[in-house]
Amino acid sequence: MSKRQWPLAISLIILVLFLSACGNNANAGSSSNAPTSFTIVYQPGLGAATFIILKNQKTLEKQFPDTKIQWDIVNSGSAVREAVISNQGQLGTLGVPPFLVGWDRGMDWRVLLATSRSDSWLIAINPRFKTLKDFGPNDKIGVVAPDAQQAIVLRKAAQQQLGNAHALDRNLVAIGSADGEQALLSGQIAAQLSGSPFQQREIAAGGHVVLHTKDVFGPVGAGLTVLSQSFYNQYPSFSKTVYQDLVNESTYVANHHTEAAQALAADKASGGGGSVAQFKSLLDDTSLVFEKTPSGLVAYATFMKSIGLISKVPGSANDLELPTVSGTGN
Repeated sequence: MSKRQWPLAISLIILVLFLSACGNNANAGSSSNAPTSFTIVYQPGLGAATFIILKNQKTLEKQFPDTKIQWDIVNSGSAVREAVISNQGQLGTLGVPPFLVGWDRGMDWRVLLATSRSDSWLIAINPRFKTLKDFGPNDKIGVVAPDAQQAIVLRKAAQQQLGNAHALDRNLVAIGSADGEQALLSGQIAAQLSGSPFQQREIAAGGHVVLHTKDVFGPVGAGLTVLSQSFYNQYPSFSKTVYQDLVNESTYVANHHTEAAQALAADKASGGGGSVAQFKSLLDDTSLVFEKTPSGLVAYATFMKSIGLISKVPGSANDLELPTVSGTGN
């Protein structure tokens, strides 16, 4: 190498070292843009299928090996809310009403995406219960929590049928869906409003439908997956990856009913109990929609404010959404 070539060679070496350093810094920045731990809090039932698949495939664990991924099952949306408030969970899945109660109280959580939407039924065993007018003051109705989606639907139905949204408030008993199923079948409560697979088993055991939720609010109110705005702002890349993973798993469940049914049946705590054939039948039901776009946010908020359960209504669904679904909900 001639002396005239030395400056060029030295410049190339410096450039290579600089680019290498930039690459190392970029990698460090990418790995640091994820939390050290991440807990997903969800409820048992058919709607948990997406999360069971995500958990079984260890998708997040493979993508973020330095993050401790944890899964926590609770019995109600209010329990999801308390877990997020206490930082025992970062991502939660719950119905629209308990989400709105938290938002109304000042929680900075927002909707990452919706989960699934289906028709829930108010089930009674005693044939004398045909409408809400047949429930006396001592006839207890099981719901997972006083501010659960089912409880809000029941209040809207009471307003329509009885002229008073709070007419059945004293009838409501907070009880997990699985325990409520047993309480109904043993005669401890008069009726239960829950969801799949519990309601189908109650019908098979001799129950009948008193009320369809789709007849009260219409086909709105998909379950929600939520994160705090502050978490999203701190870990935007991580949050967007979680969003896309859930979208992918939702599409997978919608198109692979047998595999999803097998996962639900194998994970009794998450699925709520049932055989592969039973879950396959539920997943094949066209009333079940694995929805990614949040719906019913404004409709539920308007009703809940009108009966004093929350103090404000969002200007639009966009006020409640993260960038992943911004401008898509209602």
